[in-house]
Amino acid sequence: MDYVLLIYEAEDRRQKATSEEHTQMMAEYGQFTRDLAASGRLGDSAPLEPTRTATTVQVRNGKRVVTDGPFAETREQLGGYYVIKTETAEQALELAARVPSARLGSIEVRPVMSLGLPDIPAARASSDDQRKEYILLIYENESVWKDLDEATRKARNARYGEFTRTIVASNHFVDGAPLQSVKTAESVRVPSGKRLVTDGPFAETREQLGGYYRVRADHLDQALDMAARIPAAETGSIEVRPILDLGAHLGS
Repeated sequence: MDYVLLIYEAEDRRQKATSEEHTQMMAEYGQFTRDLAASGRLGDSAPLEPTRTATTVQVRNGKRVVTDGPFAETREQLGGYYVIKTETAEQALELAARVPSARLGSIEVRPVMSLGLPDIPAARASSDDQRKEYILLIYENESVWKDLDEATRKARNARYGEFTRTIVASNHFVDGAPLQSVKTAESVRVPSGKRLVTDGPFAETREQLGGYYRVRADHLDQALDMAARIPAAETGSIEVRPILDLGAHLGS
């Protein structure tokens, strides 16, 4: 089973950290990432730039509405994610507890669903690709899907498939996945060396994180254009965040 580990942490903790503390944390993340890769459990992963770099896109009455800032203001912010492969849910929770930020924040563990498009592989940039990577975080009230009739649901899924194929064909796609319902979420914290697991997502909000696309774009507005074409932009919100390059810390 594939799971996504969503990393929530108060950004000001990092800002207040000493240079030595920051270096130590990055070293721990690097080691954790290499361990996942060595075990064959690592899927897509990325740290995100701070929420002050976020832009939120909605489409209302056919018109794109763009606002600066993240989808929602919370005490702890989404700072990155790992997609992992495990045999059991307990294995996923054990790995979540080893994410360094579990000691300071929260790791939300959600099962990942297949895009259902076997002809679409994950893409990786060539060394001379200078484009910026962005993550498009899809927020929508889950009841939107529950209330759809079968014909409308199929049509909406077909639009997602067409959007995905389009950004693959244009060489903008890096990775992406829909997530299972927030009812399946578990949140992991390790405040004093002891693992605490609670049922449910990191935060209760009117709209839930339902999936993501990781894309490569020449500039932010190109990423915003892609975000506006995601079907959920018409009924929810798409948060666009730049991916942070941590290659130096991860030995790549």
